Amino acid sequence: MRQLPTLLMSLLLGFPLLTQAAPLEVKMCIFDHPFPPMTNPDGSGQAQDVLRRASKLQPVVIQNIVAPRFQCMEQLRTGQVDAMLAAFIEDRTSYSAFPMKGSQPDASRAVGDINFSVSRRRGGGVDWDGKQFINLGQQPVGTQPGLLHVSLLRQLNVVIDDSASSPEQAFAMLAQNRVAAVVTQQGEGEQIIARKYKGELEMLPTPLIATPMYLIVNKIFYNKNQAQIDSYWDAIRQVRNGR
Repeated sequence: MRQLPTLLMSLLLGFPLLTQAAPLEVKMCIFDHPFPPMTNPDGSGQAQDVLRRASKLQPVVIQNIVAPRFQCMEQLRTGQVDAMLAAFIEDRTSYSAFPMKGSQPDASRAVGDINFSVSRRRGGGVDWDGKQFINLGQQPVGTQPGLLHVSLLRQLNVVIDDSASSPEQAFAMLAQNRVAAVVTQQGEGEQIIARKYKGELEMLPTPLIATPMYLIVNKIFYNKNQAQIDSYWDAIRQVRNGR
């Protein structure tokens, strides 16, 4: 009977005992290799730190699922995972939700920014001036399929070899003189060159493209949890703004 006054008081005050929503549980796919500085399989990436700090502002529990990059995208598409980190590509909006501002992705709610950069054989004549390739010759530019910069390379009328299944394979193609240059995420490329091709390959100083990286969410999962996910994206912005 002693509990009755407490229950009556909670009813009069608008259910304060019941209003705290349970944390949203999110299965997020993380690449099985370092994607510096954003993610690492052990959870130590900059973007992963942003997500942890945002979870203190908006209750979200993230369960990391480690898998190869393209497996992550397929698992997001099919709903096997709820979220992953990725750049905005129009094709991805058919199965995933991005933080938006009107009809455009909201860069203020991105987890960070990443560069995609061009690498060549050390001392080679191939160059990138920020607008166009110089001395590219007849060989293609190597890359992986389905990434943000592929459409830009096509717009530049560059011959592309996107047969590489990994950044390591793209650099192997460059070292074997099968392509004139390769485009990779900058942090990945720097690590691979330092580890395997120091003195043989080099990365050009001007990035091909810089782009925000977002926490993107499976559309069905987003539609079921829209308010919590929108609030979490807002929390990401607060963390990055230093609030």
